[in-house]
Amino acid sequence: MSRNPLFSTYRTGENRVTSSTMAVFERIDLTLVQELLETATAGAGELPTVTFQNQVTVSETVPDARISARFTWWFETKTVRGAYQSEGHGRSQVRSHAKQLEGDPTARLFVLTPDPIRPVWFGELDGVDAHVQDRVLWLSFRDLATAIEAAVGDTRRLLGEQARYLLSELAALYEAEGLLTNDDTVIVAARAAWPEYQSLAAYVCQPGRSFRDGLTHFGFYADGVVQPVVARIRERYDSVLLTTEEAERCRAEGDTALADLIRVLIEQEYRSEGDSNGVILLSGPEDPDTVTLDGPILNDTLAASGRSWAWTLSQRYTSLKRLKAATRTSDL
Repeated sequence: MSRNPLFSTYRTGENRVTSSTMAVFERIDLTLVQELLETATAGAGELPTVTFQNQVTVSETVPDARISARFTWWFETKTVRGAYQSEGHGRSQVRSHAKQLEGDPTARLFVLTPDPIRPVWFGELDGVDAHVQDRVLWLSFRDLATAIEAAVGDTRRLLGEQARYLLSELAALYEAEGLLTNDDTVIVAARAAWPEYQSLAAYVCQPGRSFRDGLTHFGFYADGVVQPVVARIRERYDSVLLTTEEAERCRAEGDTALADLIRVLIEQEYRSEGDSNGVILLSGPEDPDTVTLDGPILNDTLAASGRSWAWTLSQRYTSLKRLKAATRTSDL
């Protein structure tokens, strides 16, 4: 049984997580904070903190030594995945915060989220001054927790008991808030999509349908169960024009799987020619990359009235690990 995290009396949501993180950082050595952030951002380079110099020449005088400190670290925290997937409040906040970096080469903006991989937008950062883009640093709670675990678990380093305790409890807080679990699988409501998948090894939906970043597998909720076949995601296309011309263009560019699918969708009248659809290419039911569960996962979801209720009417996220251990949807 896991322990209750130290910070259980803090406010819920982003403020709770941010204030708890800052409370720990405030109480441990600055050099350790620097190390954790450098490790978690993987490529941020050395962060400016305190410098110690001997025999520093200043104008016509040479003092024996100087200790100087000049740096500013800004933090923006999100506790929901996909906050930067599309245009909106999250991106606007980062653009606004990034203005604090202009004219201050020591400043950094750390953006902390539970996303399993870096959101694509952080490779673009449109609307952020080009001169400061390399100082807007994304990191995940998992990356930070991994850096914490490495520091706490290193028996060779001199780390005080208080620091070990605080850092361990901070990682426990992240776990308790669900910020470390990477949902790698989407399950869609699939009355029609389930039989289509068995024939097409693909999922066809409305154009621009939103899915989280970092997904690796795709499953189907149909006939009151999560079906025991979980496909590997091969490729995602937000919008595909269903025409013979588009199929030939794809084939000429080497995208034969998509070209073949377009042909089948048109010729076998799965969709109307000329339509635009979102397309996700998947491993087929017999493909070795497809995960086959021990059996279907039965839906035991109940409405407030006590009657049975669909586990999902659109899409829900989970992980392969939970799917493999589940027998009922309440296990997910």
